[in-house]
Amino acid sequence: MFLTYTFFNNYLRERGLDNQIYAAMKNGDYSDVVMAALHALEESDSLPTIEKDNKCEKRSDKYREEGNIAFKLGNVNRALEFYNTALMYAPKNSRAMKLAYSNRSAILFKMEHFRECVIDIENCCKLGCPTDIESKLIKRKNEATQRSETKIISDLFFSCYFKDFFKFDVKSNTSIPCASSDIEVIKGDDFKVVAAKDIKVGTPLALEDSFESCNNEKNIPFSCHYCHKMSLNLIPCEGCCLVLFCSEECKEICLKEYHSIECQIMEVIQSIAFDPKAKLMIKGTLKFVQMCGSWKKVISSSHCTGADRIRISSEQDMYDVNNKFSVLNFNDNRLFVHGSMYLDSFVCAIFIYYLERISGYLPSSFDEGKLAKKALGRIMMYFRLYASHTPFALRVSDTKNKKSFFNPISNYGWYPLIGKLKESCSPNLIVINLNKKMLLIALKPIKKGSELTVSHIGHYLLCDGEPHVRNSISFDLFGNVCNCIICTGGWKSQKKQFSLTEKQLNLYKERFLHEDVLINIMRIPNVFKKICNVLACLSDVSFSEEYVHVFNNSFFRLISAYQESVCANVVFDRIR
Repeated sequence: MFLTYTFFNNYLRERGLDNQIYAAMKNGDYSDVVMAALHALEESDSLPTIEKDNKCEKRSDKYREEGNIAFKLGNVNRALEFYNTALMYAPKNSRAMKLAYSNRSAILFKMEHFRECVIDIENCCKLGCPTDIESKLIKRKNEATQRSETKIISDLFFSCYFKDFFKFDVKSNTSIPCASSDIEVIKGDDFKVVAAKDIKVGTPLALEDSFESCNNEKNIPFSCHYCHKMSLNLIPCEGCCLVLFCSEECKEICLKEYHSIECQIMEVIQSIAFDPKAKLMIKGTLKFVQMCGSWKKVISSSHCTGADRIRISSEQDMYDVNNKFSVLNFNDNRLFVHGSMYLDSFVCAIFIYYLERISGYLPSSFDEGKLAKKALGRIMMYFRLYASHTPFALRVSDTKNKKSFFNPISNYGWYPLIGKLKESCSPNLIVINLNKKMLLIALKPIKKGSELTVSHIGHYLLCDGEPHVRNSISFDLFGNVCNCIICTGGWKSQKKQFSLTEKQLNLYKERFLHEDVLINIMRIPNVFKKICNVLACLSDVSFSEEYVHVFNNSFFRLISAYQESVCANVVFDRIR
């Protein structure tokens, strides 16, 4: 971005510009830090020149040809990536766009995704199918249509059944619409979310959408920019060359929420936002400004964040994802932020510099424009330093190998309720990722008045890596490392020391079904209830081999099947 990081810092130091930034950091107003960074960039002539990447038919054709080569070599995932990139670069209604859809339909047919093949052919025909490939596409469509009919019936039955299995149709909390009335909020010096009554294992407690979320860089060629669904029929944004959507609906919602502005400077964001937290900061700021509806509201809101706002906030202000103030209510009691503040001030400054060049975005008057830029800097820096980013891994079907897996490449989001629940290494709730939504389910019996807890790192029984992996995630999310028996991995060596009572052992043997829990789909509700009863009975020996067995082989298998069916994330092969 700059000539070199060391050269740039030396330049600032020689001219005393770094002292201006350090002095601003002591003032307590984040906007002063960002404005000082912007001044330093302007004075040093270090603002990067980032050109917009325009749609280009030749470039699209090049990516499509690369896809053809990968297809011939049998690298189907790589071919899909190239065809999707070809779509992103193809000008609207161009021959390049039609050929990209046509070629992608060929790989879909080969991989026996016949419905998806038909959709791509229909998209090509809507644009005006080139006459030289029309007969070939008609023949492919007719064959794909015939071969897809049987599969449609079986897939629809399985999908519809699982959608109703965890249907979140409970009575809603009056202040937090995404949550059940089984929870309540207690406000003292801080907020605390507790059980409003005794809660059984397996009870769904919340279904929360993200306020904002973002794809990991490696997931972008296979995922919807808005809902993160990994689809085989992604469609391109018409304005930029870096975004795909799974549907017209997602595209329209995304444009309305933030992408209409983001789209104009996607190349800037790609150049300066090197990690998910930076992307969330930018997207979240754009959405927050849109929700405010006026710069006057943005400016006034920017002066009250973190602990100051929490003291005066209602439950809805704190936890309702549809309330814009929910993302200004993350605790700002984190230590050791000055290093991040210094570095991130330049990211914020460059973003504001390019926002200023979008016609009509900032206020036209000089004074209000200056206040608006300071408000943006204040909000962005607060988001960057304190907004809790929750990682989520998607359940994905690998159709080449007929398997499903959890994508090891996590996406991230802001969740005003789930993201603020108390962190625990042995939580009483488990979070089920449903693309950009999260379902919260009781994992232990919870007594009335008990605080609800989650593990944002991931439940310890689902983390296969070495302890240092869990510790690094903890440090990234919370700035600290836990030394408990779970985080050090000590519980694994002590599994056999946790012995069951006679009652627990009898229940485990009597009710735990040593059979494939997915063989008879109609029996799943009864099987799941039995599994939850066993987990409840074993909750005080959750490190025992029996508990681990029930959790991994039955409880989580059902959860995974539900995720696989409802989310419908599909790739040709496991993502590397």
